[in-house]
Amino acid sequence: MPPLHTCLLASASDADLRFGAIVRTGSRNHGEHAAHRSLGWAGGIALLVLGDFAASLAALKLAGLLISPAPTLAAGFNSWMAYGAVTVAAMLLAGVYTIGPARAPHEHAALILRTLITAHVIILLRFALLRTSPTTPPLAASIGWAATAFGLAAVLIMGVRLLLAMWWRRSDVAAPQGATALVMTGQCDRDLRARLDRLTGQSLGYLFTWGMTQSAGLRTIAEAATLAAMIRAGKIDDILVFIRRADDAAARRKIDALLASLADQPVRVRLAFDAVAEIGAGGVARGQSLRMVTVLDQPIRPLGAAYKRAVDLMGGAVLFVVFAPLMLAIALLLATSGTVLFHQRRIGLDGAPFTVFKFRTMRPATRTATATVQARRDDARITRLGAILRRLSLDELPQILNVVRGDMSLVGPRPHAPQTSAGDFTFEQAIAFYGVRHRVKPGLTGLAQVRGLRGPTDRPDMLAARVAADLDYIEHWSPWLDIAILLRTIPAVLGGRNAY
Repeated sequence: MPPLHTCLLASASDADLRFGAIVRTGSRNHGEHAAHRSLGWAGGIALLVLGDFAASLAALKLAGLLISPAPTLAAGFNSWMAYGAVTVAAMLLAGVYTIGPARAPHEHAALILRTLITAHVIILLRFALLRTSPTTPPLAASIGWAATAFGLAAVLIMGVRLLLAMWWRRSDVAAPQGATALVMTGQCDRDLRARLDRLTGQSLGYLFTWGMTQSAGLRTIAEAATLAAMIRAGKIDDILVFIRRADDAAARRKIDALLASLADQPVRVRLAFDAVAEIGAGGVARGQSLRMVTVLDQPIRPLGAAYKRAVDLMGGAVLFVVFAPLMLAIALLLATSGTVLFHQRRIGLDGAPFTVFKFRTMRPATRTATATVQARRDDARITRLGAILRRLSLDELPQILNVVRGDMSLVGPRPHAPQTSAGDFTFEQAIAFYGVRHRVKPGLTGLAQVRGLRGPTDRPDMLAARVAADLDYIEHWSPWLDIAILLRTIPAVLGGRNAY
């Protein structure tokens, strides 16, 4: 099998992706079986929530027995219920009640631990440090109780999750059918489908095979456009692509093109292959030879997205107040020669378009009608005042409104207009997986900008460097990375490198 990274380098255009669109349902018996499994999954998730809640409360009680009595603020029924509720809410926001963490908690232990730290540090430090009564234990004892409660909660929650995962496997309980679509270029038989179900811990719901009819009981999708529409409608949130040695070059191009088209969609994409058939893995039993890797996933979990949105709202409000006098002055200067704001459609989160705001820096009469052309050094379209605004990035200030509205974030890849041309190519033509950068909100500033990757991109390699920086940001996102980029933005703007 060719290296998996080849799927990330292919062209995004392929005419073979267009077929007649019909989604055919499987047999009635299969649907009834899926409904039964769906009920089992829902019950299992409910047990998982109850288990996490009970484990967090048990940790509080055991810490009191082993170390010292609970602080005064931690005592009482209401405090205990609030503690358990906040823990479960944090787990919910972090996405640990989804298929992967529920079926294989040991593989998601780092995510679960980070979530518990987020929830417990706030609550336990409040219990330990806000001492309002003389009866509260000394500070050292309170901190010891808090640390013990956290450690016990982590152990108990992981233990409950491992036990429930074992029960799921033994009871053959899987996720509700329909959330996952299998993509392959050949026919799928029931044996392969059963093996893929076991591999993913899910019940596959749909099959997309470029017009082939054999479905192994799955509901078939005959056209790529239908698959994309179902993803946008939320009916499919997981794509499993099965690659076989028998796939020829044309089949691989179909898969590559489909993957590229899904780059900016809100769907997880995983590749599966048979290790024995593809690489001759010796000593691996036939029924256990399937392997799977994730190539596209949600880069920022719900808890992180909620944090990021809160920072955007607060930061956007502060920036608006600080720069309001300067923005008013710029608006008055621009109003003497024409319109103040420039509006343009840009591509945002999950490929959805939005209207971006900027101060006008070009002469309106020179705007192109067919494509968006990047500004370059000594561009005749730029006005004298516009050159100053662009040099200091002041033309971007109105995008604070985009941040507050939720179209953009303070930090993220810079938004580009659809089919932006640079030289004799567009951004989408230059890099097949250019759309991956749309899996997060675009930003006022980003990693590419603080690295000095601004200005025109006359060659595909220049664009590739900028997109590589965006992908680095997406892959390594953290609150601390956002803070570092914001701090580095100030000297980057004052330096004005490649800003014209």
